Amino acid sequence: MPGRRSFFISGALLSTAAGPEYWYSEARSQLHRALHSPPQGGVAKNVVLVVGDGMSLATVTAARILRGQQLGMSGEEHQLAFEKFPHVALAKTYNNDAQIGDSSACATALLCGVKANTETLGLDAGARFEDCRASHMHRVTSIFDWAQKEGESLFYF
Repeated sequence: MPGRRSFFISGALLSTAAGPEYWYSEARSQLHRALHSPPQGGVAKNVVLVVGDGMSLATVTAARILRGQQLGMSGEEHQLAFEKFPHVALAKTYNNDAQIGDSSACATALLCGVKANTETLGLDAGARFEDCRASHMHRVTSIFDWAQKEGESLFYF
């Protein structure tokens, strides 16, 4: 949607002496920076999609605290490198046939836009693991297919 920007707000764990005005001021300051940063316009020249497999909110929080503490802070006030990106999003992934997602089916959800069954890749939920015949009837296109159709170059590793 034009004109909309995403941003990340983090708090700082200082001391029990930090009163509400401190937090209100911090929030106002971060919102002001986010809302008054120049919008990025035009067509993106490059897009980098970083998929952190296994990076739940709890895992990221633990990493942030640990790194902050290693730098001599209390931890929570630190920001990891990716948290400083101008646009960050979260995606909830799970499999069609299981609550705990495996990497292949979750990648299908992220890159193809459809939920998949455990241990399948690039197939919709009609396909099952070790059913090769079903794989021919349940293939789905991906962001890579869409980009190539538009004449875009793709680099992945």
